[in-house]
Amino acid sequence: MPTSPDCLVCLVRQSLEAARCASNDIAIHNQVVRNVMALILENDVHIPPPLIGQKIHRIIRETTQNPDPYIEGKRATNAAVLKMYDRLERQVAEAADPLEMAVRLAIAGNTIDYALGKPNQQQIDAAFEDARTRPINGDFSRFHRLIDQASTILYLCDNAGEIICDRLLIELLVRSPYSKKITLAVRGKPVLNDALREDAAAAGLDRLVPVIDNGNDGLGTMLDQCTDEFLDKFQNSDLVLSKGLANYETLVENTTVWQPRRIVYLFKAKCPFISHFSGTALGDLVVRVQ
Repeated sequence: MPTSPDCLVCLVRQSLEAARCASNDIAIHNQVVRNVMALILENDVHIPPPLIGQKIHRIIRETTQNPDPYIEGKRATNAAVLKMYDRLERQVAEAADPLEMAVRLAIAGNTIDYALGKPNQQQIDAAFEDARTRPINGDFSRFHRLIDQASTILYLCDNAGEIICDRLLIELLVRSPYSKKITLAVRGKPVLNDALREDAAAAGLDRLVPVIDNGNDGLGTMLDQCTDEFLDKFQNSDLVLSKGLANYETLVENTTVWQPRRIVYLFKAKCPFISHFSGTALGDLVVRVQ
């Protein structure tokens, strides 16, 4: 998918926010923004936004000399969502369809995306409340059939904080009656607030399922940069569950060479461009089978 003018504006805003997380030096903030704007002018806008974003975040880390500007924010968000976990888990257990509720709440966690600005606790609470009743955009019955048919699942994580919500769905799928064999995949290196192995451990998922990383610092899943271990799982798992916008943006038109058996995208349509591109309404909980 191409990078829209709205994406470019968002990327510049994102770079300034990252610079402020990494340093208190206004001169560094100015330098980051100037370097990022120069990069944007040099790049082809017919590539997905995460490809430009990867280069931008490398500039941010290099200019600020901070290897992970969002590390404190990620840890704080993980802790905040963990405090909500028991309540969310009860909502899944008490739902008429626990699988549907777990999917809803996992997608609600996609609100915790620093690319669009750090959400406050009130916004996070509102996202979970809205997700309980908002109609799902997608064929959920087909998704349910794919879950029933799959023995092995590769689960692609997106953000810290959100990964705690992913545990709701993963815990359900590894237990009876589903009893699925799941491998969890996180990013290989710090980028934005994307989930790393540290975040999987904070969520307790490393004690529940095997955890691998994709070996790179890309936003989303850039298959040509991923490890052989990741690509093997991607191609040979019965089902790939892909969380979040960046994974959708990088995979939806780029799976020809490394074709998975079946992939389902789970995300919240959080910006007008994604809504238009995916044929959804702003704020939709999307379950898209490819």
